[in-house]
Amino acid sequence: MKQAIKIGSVLLVFLLVLGLAACTNSAETGDEDVGLSTADLAKADKLLADYEAARAIENWEGAEAKADQIKSKYADSEAAGKLKSSLGQVRAKAEQAREARRLQALWDYQSVPAEGGVQRSASIFSKTVAVEEGSPLTVPDAQLVLRDHPAWGRSAYLLLAQSKFQCGEPCTVKISFVDVAAQTWAAKQADSGQGPALFIEDEQGFIAQMDNSDNVRITLPEGSGFAPSVTFEVGGYDAALYAKP
Repeated sequence: MKQAIKIGSVLLVFLLVLGLAACTNSAETGDEDVGLSTADLAKADKLLADYEAARAIENWEGAEAKADQIKSKYADSEAAGKLKSSLGQVRAKAEQAREARRLQALWDYQSVPAEGGVQRSASIFSKTVAVEEGSPLTVPDAQLVLRDHPAWGRSAYLLLAQSKFQCGEPCTVKISFVDVAAQTWAAKQADSGQGPALFIEDEQGFIAQMDNSDNVRITLPEGSGFAPSVTFEVGGYDAALYAKP
């Protein structure tokens, strides 16, 4: 009887050692495919191949989508483990692509018949912000318009949302671009027929600096009866879409 108990104890210890060795071996080899079928592993590998192909052509959003599928469906696969070294960069690049598309969509380009030919324009509304968290966005304070008219030439001006505006004499505004301190620019007030307009005298200089900036802030004359300043997210401006064909 004692001998049988002794043999049983030795057998139990032996089985425990085998189990421990198996666990240790699994941890050391990084086995990440536990619980997945052969078919699942094949699907995960296919998604990984698609992920790498999208990365190779810099389709960052496509690559991110493939990675998300792997992580949601086959999180324990070896394919999921292989994402770790590159997924951070892919997500950052994908976010940059989405932001670039958002900025591009802020601009509206138009070509319409006009006296002597075709008038081309590029316009963008000023950035709107919520007054407080959860409240709706305010109405844009202004619209920045770049216009190329066959008879009147090229212009850069603001269409102001407010019905009454007084620029004063001399009429000037302060304009700040990215990495450039605010500078004083000569301006000229006019009536657009739908409200006050404020023309920037140096249209070429303005567009040249705007084209290299992400944001433009225009501070209006003090006491003009309007918002102190308006900001435009101009980073998505495409000069080719505004230029003559």
